Amino acid sequence: MAVKRDKDDTWRVQVDRKGIPRTRRGGFATKEEAELFERDYLAQHRTTYEQAMDDRSLKELIESWFIYHGINLADGERRRRALLQMATDLKNPVASQLTAEQFLKYRYVKTFEGDAVCFKTFNNLQGYLVAVFNKLKKLKVITYHSPICDIDFFKIQERQLSYLSRSQIDELLDSIKIHSQNLSTWWVTQICLRTGARWSEAEKLTRKQLRDGRITFEFTKSKKTRTVPLDPAFFHALDQFAGHMNPDDRLFKNCIGAFRRAAKHTDIKFPRGQSTHILRHSFASHFVMNGGNILSLQKILGHADISMTMRYAHLAPDHLKDAVKLNPLAAAA
Repeated sequence: MAVKRDKDDTWRVQVDRKGIPRTRRGGFATKEEAELFERDYLAQHRTTYEQAMDDRSLKELIESWFIYHGINLADGERRRRALLQMATDLKNPVASQLTAEQFLKYRYVKTFEGDAVCFKTFNNLQGYLVAVFNKLKKLKVITYHSPICDIDFFKIQERQLSYLSRSQIDELLDSIKIHSQNLSTWWVTQICLRTGARWSEAEKLTRKQLRDGRITFEFTKSKKTRTVPLDPAFFHALDQFAGHMNPDDRLFKNCIGAFRRAAKHTDIKFPRGQSTHILRHSFASHFVMNGGNILSLQKILGHADISMTMRYAHLAPDHLKDAVKLNPLAAAA
């Protein structure tokens, strides 16, 4: 890079930096004009230059993201492991040089070859990586825009969420009573069905979280506590089960394995990856079908975004009932 005076008393600029398109421009009347052009040119290509000079690997950026942001997420450690595995699969490239084409080839391999993952699972992984680049750019840790953030996600056909009928719930509870020797399994299943709790939230309950006929869930996915009332008879039985435990004592043993083994003794076909989460869907679905309010359901489930809760709206008894009265053939019926 240089600003030089030519023999005809005009000034010439030459920019030759790594990561910036080379240019040579002459004919400037004064040195100040040449220097102004140089500054403007460098500013115009500053991001490209900084991107080229950022030689941190993808794993290094992931670790930075975890320290600066991921550690604050309820599932931050799980995301970190998934992201590091992606970096390994991609052969840990220099993050600033990772191209859309590289990532798309990796996506094809992960979803169409060998032990392929489903589109929804890969969309989640892609979303984690996009979030890393976006968050680090917002924090000014990186200055460039990654092309990964411009890649469209797989379009997935929306399906209704699965839930258990009352007869299936009875079948499941009976199987737990017969086939599970872990007493915690029955109680945790009941709590999930009665409150819409996630399995981990119910399984890790402590004595102090039971009070005045209600359960207060802590360490939730949203990191906000929420309180849900229980049927008085069930709460009394649960309170008796807890007995004289200390406030911080866990009520239940780990029992997800026992639940899955008991579930295998039923005729219920559980959706892939939803052996326990279907209990939460079942609570929400029956809540709405029985006339429950969507806004109340949002608070009970702890959804930060109402759009998550609206997935159950179609189950409401009066959902879009005007379609019957206001369709073009209604008058002729």
